[in-house]
Amino acid sequence: MEKPWLKFYDPHVPKNLKYPDILLQQILDDAADHFPEKTGAFFFGGRIKYRELRAHANQFANALRGIGFRQGDRLGILLANMPQTIVCAFGALKAGGVPVFFNPLDQEEELQRQLNDAEVEILVALDLVLRRVDPIFSKTKLKQFVITGVKDYLPFPRDFFFNLAAKGRGIQVKLARKPNIHLFKEFLWRGQSDLSTTDKIPGSPEEVAFILYTSGTSGPPKGVLLTHQNLVANIMQASAWIGELEKGKEIFLSVPPFHQAYGMTMGMNLPIFFAAMSIHLPQFEIIQVLSMFKKHRPSFFPAQPTMIERLSTNPDIAEHKVSSVKICWSIGEPLPEEVLQSFERKVGRKINEAYGLTEASPLTHANPILGKRKIGSIGIPLPDTDAKIIDVADGAREMPMGEVGELIVKGPQVMKGYWNRPQESSRALSQGWLHTGDMARMDEDGYFYITGKLKKK
Repeated sequence: MEKPWLKFYDPHVPKNLKYPDILLQQILDDAADHFPEKTGAFFFGGRIKYRELRAHANQFANALRGIGFRQGDRLGILLANMPQTIVCAFGALKAGGVPVFFNPLDQEEELQRQLNDAEVEILVALDLVLRRVDPIFSKTKLKQFVITGVKDYLPFPRDFFFNLAAKGRGIQVKLARKPNIHLFKEFLWRGQSDLSTTDKIPGSPEEVAFILYTSGTSGPPKGVLLTHQNLVANIMQASAWIGELEKGKEIFLSVPPFHQAYGMTMGMNLPIFFAAMSIHLPQFEIIQVLSMFKKHRPSFFPAQPTMIERLSTNPDIAEHKVSSVKICWSIGEPLPEEVLQSFERKVGRKINEAYGLTEASPLTHANPILGKRKIGSIGIPLPDTDAKIIDVADGAREMPMGEVGELIVKGPQVMKGYWNRPQESSRALSQGWLHTGDMARMDEDGYFYITGKLKKK
């Protein structure tokens, strides 16, 4: 297969990579081993070091096993971007289980469907969403609940003032004291911070690490099975593409939600791989984001197009040290050229437009960091990633250069399949090729352009 895009790789990007044969949780252990005193997560003034993140993940793993969680079990996680998300997800992995991320903002009916579909029996939930979603729990298979709140990782006196504010707004949550309802902090302290009871759990990189729900190419949201191998590969691909980030010295501004593949890989896993400080923000609020830029000078900002657009129109952006960012990624809808140029003119930094989908962990394409960028293009395939445009009519014939067809991709980051959906898995995956459901074209240089969605018959 001809790969015209290879000649446009930046000098620091290899055509092929060597992937470590590890489980995903090893990246947290490595960060804690080499940078134990480095802040891993920054959350509204609270700083959690890597040694603490690992210790808490170990405690959570042991506490889970204390309530009957076993290898292969699925842990539901209904949280925003916060340190607890790392602790619970990596704790579940260390206990031999599979974290399943759910969107806290989903409609109750859809959340109920997903909980039942994933056959989740233990759920970690944010207290602020309980009032809205509590009525659905009796219609699911849930048996145990771990409840956490924003204040659990806030330093004093911020936690005290948060409680006062919650009371004033009428959003303070009072939990019934039942044997199956566990407060996060109390639950955490039940477990030992070493892994004497869990470190012998076997595991293979080919096993499922996470389940993320996505609408995919059609129908209601399905559970995407992403293996340890998939997720580690995508971390390595992104790292190789970026090139200039240094372990233990970077700061990430992590705003895209962790329950989406983009936020999980670029905002949670990649910072851990780099032993970086990750600033967790549960949502994009322009004043808050600019404040984080001014105070902390983040070097990496995985963004979404709407975030770039709002920043580009803000008259105060130049005063908030946004130029500290080395790389600003944008994944999603193509940015209008005027928005892209406005941001780059005001900030003095280049936006790297890229492409991904949940079924590919998510990154498959990106514009070169240093080299030739084509505005409106999703860029070129990452190392070890193949891509081609095929005829929609027969589903196999490769389209001539410049003509539109369905984009299909192949690489180590492509999912194992869909949870409990063998027929849909076989339709989406054909001989290792993932049918993206996106219509696209490729130019003479191997740059790809999304033109629309595949219309289903």
